[in-house]
Amino acid sequence: MVRQCVFTLSTVAAILMATTAGAIVPGAQQIGVCGNFTAGKYQVSSGDVTVKPSRQTPLGFYLDWSVRSTRSAGYCFVTNRNLTTRWVVEKGPRPEQVAVRPPVLGPNERLFTALPGYGDVVINRGQGATGDKQYFLVRPVRTGQNSKWYARCGNNSDQVYDASGRYVGSDRRMTVMFPYVCEVSPLSPKPQPQIQPPMMTPQPR
Repeated sequence: MVRQCVFTLSTVAAILMATTAGAIVPGAQQIGVCGNFTAGKYQVSSGDVTVKPSRQTPLGFYLDWSVRSTRSAGYCFVTNRNLTTRWVVEKGPRPEQVAVRPPVLGPNERLFTALPGYGDVVINRGQGATGDKQYFLVRPVRTGQNSKWYARCGNNSDQVYDASGRYVGSDRRMTVMFPYVCEVSPLSPKPQPQIQPPMMTPQPR
């Protein structure tokens, strides 16, 4: 009986510890806030930014960030309410020091400016179609790295998805390329023929 009680108590304790650890991840939201803030500063994708928690305070979290493409690093402080109140560059060039050369546009390419999280990007359309997906390349001017996105050209003009398949069409600034990408797509919706009203036969008086 004693062994059974000891086993039961230890099992319950283990379950409670695992549940608590899985439910509470200190600084998880603040990591995302700092990463998005840094990506916006350098006009790069969030995948180009690495964020690690450094120290927790009663008011929020200090987090260390780094940008792979610019080799910059620093820290930010994000409050418990997910507000970035400090953002410091400790290593590498600051955002305003990163030289951005005007892009050289190739065939089927067009420049689009100020995409959230990406900045100025070059869109290369015509990367093939599969099912209802029309693929195109997105190349941020700052990084020069291509990623393959897709649009569902046969649907509404907000059907745009990033390289990970995440829907981004809820922000109109991310769908400005839709008409260009879908202009020559085999998935583009076909215009409906206009129905002419029947001609009236003149009646004799």
